[in-house]
Formats: sequence, C-alpha cells, structure tokens
Amino acid sequence: MRKISSNVLLLMCLIILISVGALWILVESQGRVFAQGKEGERFVAKREFERVLTLQERQPIYMKGAAMTQIGVLEANQPVAVTGEDEAYYELRLGNMTAFVRKGQAKVEKKKLSTLVHTERLAAVHTLQKTEVYEDADLQSSVILEMEEGYRYPVVREEEDWYILSIGERPGYISKQAVTLDEGLPVLVYHQVLPRELMTTMDSTISLEAFEQQMGYLADHHFETLTAHQLYDYLEGRLVVPSKAVLITFDDGLLSTKEYAYPILKQYGFSALQHIISSRTERALGAQPFDAEGPLQFFTASDLVELADVFQFEAHTYELHSLNKVSGAGIALDRSKEEILLDLQQNIEQVPAAVSLAYPYGHYNENFIAAAKEAGVLIGFTTTEGYANRKMSNYEVCRYGITEKKSFEQFVAYVEGDMAWP
Repeated sequence: MRKISSNVLLLMCLIILISVGALWILVESQGRVFAQGKEGERFVAKREFERVLTLQERQPIYMKGAAMTQIGVLEANQPVAVTGEDEAYYELRLGNMTAFVRKGQAKVEKKKLSTLVHTERLAAVHTLQKTEVYEDADLQSSVILEMEEGYRYPVVREEEDWYILSIGERPGYISKQAVTLDEGLPVLVYHQVLPRELMTTMDSTISLEAFEQQMGYLADHHFETLTAHQLYDYLEGRLVVPSKAVLITFDDGLLSTKEYAYPILKQYGFSALQHIISSRTERALGAQPFDAEGPLQFFTASDLVELADVFQFEAHTYELHSLNKVSGAGIALDRSKEEILLDLQQNIEQVPAAVSLAYPYGHYNENFIAAAKEAGVLIGFTTTEGYANRKMSNYEVCRYGITEKKSFEQFVAYVEGDMAWP
C-alpha cells in the first residue's frame, strides 16, 4: 500500500513538472506575455485590440492645446493601440492624455499587444534632451518613441533602472540615466502687492519692486503660466507640461493686486488664479478708488468681469475666512461637512468656473475635503510649502508663499525646481 502511494505521489510530481514546463514553453513561444514587478506582481500581459496603428515612416506625435504641440516622434513599425481618429489625425493614449499622430502611410488592424495590467499614480520625468523610450528594459531593444527635450512626461511605474511610460496601451521603458525625476510644479501664492514706500508690514505682502523683478525673471527665462485645470490634468497624468512652467496664485482678491499686479501680468502675457472670498465682493458700492492707507479693499463683482483677461477666479469660501478667537484655527474646522458645503456652493455661485479652492489660512480637515469634492472642486490648495506633485492628494496641493521676507534668490531656486526642503 505504501509502495502504491509513493508511485502515485511520484506521478503527480511528474505531471506538475510537465505542466510548468509546457506553460514556460507557451510563454516563450508567444514572446513577452507577462513581466513581474519587485514583489512578483503581474503588470504586463497580452491583450487584443480592435484598432492597432503601425506607421510605415516615423511621425511626430502631438498634444492639443491652443495649438498642436509636438511632444515626440513615434517610430515606424511600432504598433500602438488607437482610441479614435478624425480626418487628419489618429488618436492614442500617452499616460492618461490623448495624443495625436497625423495620418499618412500606416496600417490599422486588429492585433495583440503587450499592455500594462495596471498603472499607478507615480510621478513625472524631466527630459534634458531628446530621450528614447524602449520597448523593453534593455538599451539594445527597439525604440518606440523619442520624447522631446524640455518637458515633463507622466510615468506609471518604476522598475530598478527604468521608468515606465504608457504609450498606445504599451509599456515604454525610459532609462533613469537619461532623465531626471520631476519634483513637481512650482505654485506661487501672493496676497497683497504694494510699492515699497507704502508698505507697513511684510506679512502677506510683497513690494511692487520685488514683484516686478520676479515676473521679469519668469518672462526672461521663458516660463509658461498654467491654469488650475492644467495643473489638475498634470497631476492626473493627462498633460505633458513644459519644464519651464509655473502656476501663479493670489488669495483673497485684494484690490492692490488689481492696481499693481494686474498690469505687470498683462504686460508679460501671464495668467494667474485669484481665490475670491465672495462675501467681501459687496463691501464697496460703485467705483472703488484704491487707498493703500485705509482698510483692506477687495474686488467687486464688476472687477471679476473687468480682470478676466488675466485672472481666473477661484474659490476661497463665502464667509468662512475667519479665525476662531479661542483656538486660533480657521472657523471652518468647527463646521460640519454640510455647513461647509453650503458655504462653498454660495462661494462658487459667484465664481462658477472655479476648479480650485484655497483653504482659508491653509486650515482644513476631512470635512473640508469631503465638502470640496461634493461641491465639484478638483484641487485644494494648502499653505504647506513645496511643489505640486503626485505624492500628495489633489486636495492637499503645496504652494510657496511669496512675501517681502523671501529673497529673490529663494524665488529663483523655487521656480527652477532647485529648492531643497527639510
């Protein structure tokens, strides 16, 4: 009886070994069917797509904004899944964004591709020169895509010496030695802008002279200012962003920024966000001459119309911009989610295109975030200093507060991505 059992056990082991060997032969015969991550999880597998594009000649690949911007070159004989087309372009996905390839000599057919099983909210990489994206984690493998110099591209995985980008549903491998990891976008926050001779405090205030110097630097070094929606798309991997990009924000909607910041921003063709406390836009009746020596003055409803060519008006609550006199915390922290939501809805009635919310004094909690989400806000700005990146929630986006206390050298280090944080 023991001998029979031993024979059965031996037969079972032999069957298992044969099955594993057959599976390995199948995997090898079909090419790269799966890849394993550091913990052995499967992240690449074969999948059939109805429409797969294969170019006969390499073609530029574009993203669509105000104009078509070339962000790379798709190599010939590299199949990629397409998601749509119009009369002039094929559409495919790069990260979570739609990219475009001009129609030409190409073949579109049903085909299987190696594709990513799942992706992660990881990061972006800076290209310091034209950079090749390989079909395997091997510098000797074929190139799928050549990325342009001077952009931030979304990557979805990190595997040893490689970053992985998703292009046309395929994984593309970028050597870490060829790029730098993107620390995130610089987001500047200002409040009051006054000529130095009129300043009585440096708290939340920057001199007109310093502001002019900073905006001049951005213009001279060819920085592009982004909108809140572009920031959101960047955080979600739906936008390839130039290396020289910055978001300029103002909190409170102070009249001094109409008097002094607006003309400079308009001169350079820059845009900026203004976070509006909408209960304060009715404090002034009729025309409002600026008075630097009087109480703080705020934009009126007519200012929101007049200044819309430069400022995008965003949320900053209706009447929750006050501090609890006992705790020193923002009064919103004492409110329920429902109360905060009602306030935000009233705030957004005046700024209906708002995409972002600046938390008053930078104070927020779970109720505030939940209310912001329910109100349809996509980004929550804090006063925590740092860069806007994918490491944090979209409702805990860092900024860098600019006042007269910050040196020009600090400003330059921050916008150039060289700021070191403790």
